[in-house]
Amino acid sequence: MKCKIAYIGLDVHVRNCVIVAIDETGTIITEQRFQTSAEKLIDVLESVEAKEKHFAVEECMLAAWVANVVKPHVKEVMVADPRENAWISRNPHKNDMEDALRLCRLLRMGELKRVYHPEDDLRALFKAAAQHYIDMRNQQVALKQKIKAMYRHWGVLDVNGRKVYAQKGRQEYLKKVPHVVVRHQLHRLYALMDEAECSEAMAARELRQLGRSYPEVREWKKIPGIGPIIALLFNALIQTPHRFADKRKLWRYCRLGITDRSSDGKPLGYKRLDHSGIGDLKSLSYWAWMAAMKGNNEVRRFYESSLARTHNHVHARLNTQRKILAVMYGLWKKGGTYRPECFLGLSVV
Repeated sequence: MKCKIAYIGLDVHVRNCVIVAIDETGTIITEQRFQTSAEKLIDVLESVEAKEKHFAVEECMLAAWVANVVKPHVKEVMVADPRENAWISRNPHKNDMEDALRLCRLLRMGELKRVYHPEDDLRALFKAAAQHYIDMRNQQVALKQKIKAMYRHWGVLDVNGRKVYAQKGRQEYLKKVPHVVVRHQLHRLYALMDEAECSEAMAARELRQLGRSYPEVREWKKIPGIGPIIALLFNALIQTPHRFADKRKLWRYCRLGITDRSSDGKPLGYKRLDHSGIGDLKSLSYWAWMAAMKGNNEVRRFYESSLARTHNHVHARLNTQRKILAVMYGLWKKGGTYRPECFLGLSVV
């Protein structure tokens, strides 16, 4: 007999999946294990007899693909944050079938926290381009660190600055290494670094090309400290301002929120920054602050005002980082035009 509402939970892996469905009373309708493929997944969903189907899967490498596959066949798709699902991860009898069952029970109770995914392919491609650029940049940084570490290991200690990476400068440093084998190793690292720099430049061009159609990026570049790459990365990683109820939710997502835990009216540890969220967004706000400090502008004046009030450089810097993000969030959400007066005011926390 066809039920009114079915709550479906999927535990997905590269080779196999487990799906469990329950009805509105919590009774199990079906439990199935099948080989991972779009065709099999659709067939299993179609076999669930219900007028209304709600589907949940935990965020993972395959979650975006699964969501796109099932979206035409269900009323609601929920990609859930696994960090919020302790009832699943800490289950003493954890297995795939039990995970899927608990997932659909949490879906039925409305206790799942949604992970945002891009709403269209263009936004998804833009985000992928931003993540690719960050990956290329990080690989280049790692190679540069390896080069300096190898020089220091073999007694060439004065490798501060960028001269060691330049085409002319690297030849001077290579001559200081007494062993031919080590010089060959450094040559190979330099070749990888040059290739990484070329890949980063191509990734940046692709990112700029995909970001041309977003007018908010042009407004953000008027803010002191906000360059084109920072504006594009912020746009691509956030996707839309409407996913956050207010600026404090945004700060937490950017690892600039404050965690304050207590029990029975007593504090549990010290207040600190919440480590959940995207570290790259926190870094973007830091580099924007660093760049703004080089001139006499409204961002620097806000920082100096915060410093005079808090008497703490770290607190003043974090306040300024939050303010930069809040201004960008406000311009984006309201579709406004940037004015220096946006930075008038006192502390943001």
